Amino acid sequence: MKVLLVAALIALLPAAALARPGLDASIGPDGVTITDSEKPVLFYRTKPADPSVEPGRLNYVHPLYAPDGTILTQDRPADHLHQRGVFWSWHQIRLGGDQVADGWFMKGLTFFVRQTNFDGERGGAGVLTLQVDWIINSGPELVFVAKEVTRVRIQPLKDGPRRIDFDTTITPLVDDLSIGGSDDAKGYGGFSIRLVASDRLVFASGGKAVKPAVTPVTAASSMGFTWPGQPGLSKWAVGMACKVNGRPVSLWILRRETSMQNCVWPGRAPVALPKDKPLRLQSTLIIRATGK
Repeated sequence: MKVLLVAALIALLPAAALARPGLDASIGPDGVTITDSEKPVLFYRTKPADPSVEPGRLNYVHPLYAPDGTILTQDRPADHLHQRGVFWSWHQIRLGGDQVADGWFMKGLTFFVRQTNFDGERGGAGVLTLQVDWIINSGPELVFVAKEVTRVRIQPLKDGPRRIDFDTTITPLVDDLSIGGSDDAKGYGGFSIRLVASDRLVFASGGKAVKPAVTPVTAASSMGFTWPGQPGLSKWAVGMACKVNGRPVSLWILRRETSMQNCVWPGRAPVALPKDKPLRLQSTLIIRATGK
């Protein structure tokens, strides 16, 4: 009788009351889904959808969700098939001065996600920790050139904006490894995001409007993206900030067209990554309501 009574009471509860509170992770065969009270926050891909065609299409976030469930990112858009949600990559991957891979186009470089862990913090945040191998596959043999550890820290929504911090260390395992952006005046590379309806975006930094340009734009150490007048999107704003080895990045590739947005580092000239010396990238995304 008591079991039947409990079951009846549960059936009368609204769905919201049954939702599991707080941040949680579901680890599946292709990736990790992070939820907050059972509402999706993001999906991190651990395996490529088509390994025979694009073996390097993993180790990125998509979809990224607004708190109301609106998807804010795009993956494999028709205009730039290589762009993928929230990702960190570089055109120039060099060994001994020779370019051996293009991480931006996912040519010659793939990843192996060795381990995924999710832990809750006392204050309510959740941390997804990812241990990833960098593997050069452009030659006759596979070469493990670096190990990457990324900690994705997701703050609970509560009454404020959603904050997501990406803290990545890349530790070279070989001598003479270097990375660089596109080998042109744009020099794009590093932490990037492909937002939906990017041709409708408006940009602001340091309290001032910013005009996109073909080449990098110098602004403050954070950039805001909004979609004024766009149904379903105008009520959300996305902020982005990046640091490299503790130093803020203030160069930006901004596109008010169908493309990605990028914290530019290191630029066109490759930067050497000494063996066993970690490179640290810290990037923050903030999703907040605009009140519109």
